[in-house]
Amino acid sequence: MRALTFIQSNSTRGVLAFRGTDLNTSQSSGQADTCADAFLQLDLKHSLPPWCNQFTLHQLDYLSRALEFAERIVGAYPSIHWLYTGHSLGAALAQLVAAQRGASAATFSAPALKPLLPRLQNPTLRTWGAVTFYDQYDPLRFTALNELWNANCTWHRSSAPTGCHECEERIIDMHSDVCEECFMKAHIFKNYLELVLSGKRPDCHQRHVHDPFLV
Repeated sequence: MRALTFIQSNSTRGVLAFRGTDLNTSQSSGQADTCADAFLQLDLKHSLPPWCNQFTLHQLDYLSRALEFAERIVGAYPSIHWLYTGHSLGAALAQLVAAQRGASAATFSAPALKPLLPRLQNPTLRTWGAVTFYDQYDPLRFTALNELWNANCTWHRSSAPTGCHECEERIIDMHSDVCEECFMKAHIFKNYLELVLSGKRPDCHQRHVHDPFLV
């Protein structure tokens, strides 16, 4: 689990940023992230792929490590008000840590989050206390529909990247050629960094569907 902290020296504001998945699985960093992502999504009826055995469960339990790290940072800087952020896997960690701590989060391309709530203890879920930003054609945006408790914002495009229309028109299969092509154009961190730096404001919407999880 990788995370960085940033503190604005002339205020009481800080940001804790969780890194997303390293897609280079030829190295141990990418391999660990892939296994940790699988570990985060698993329930007790499943097991990790055999090649993940090179890592300990302590190493692969990124959520527990993220919660511990946040607790340690808050203890070291008790006067700082923390905003949690991240992209993709990092977005999931940021949203879950913020929910556990009753804090704010602003994340990019979070996956479906509600299935992960059983991993928390008495989380605080506030619609506008956490916001997730999406590229209009990011495949994760479609898989996360109705699986978020937070508000979401979307950057719209004038045209769809290659593969995205075809990916969207069927059940999202992240292993299909069209969805993989769309993923590399609309999901990767570089794309979101460019969207942020563009200065274009995304369209934001609060969820209006009644949801018993929300407070």
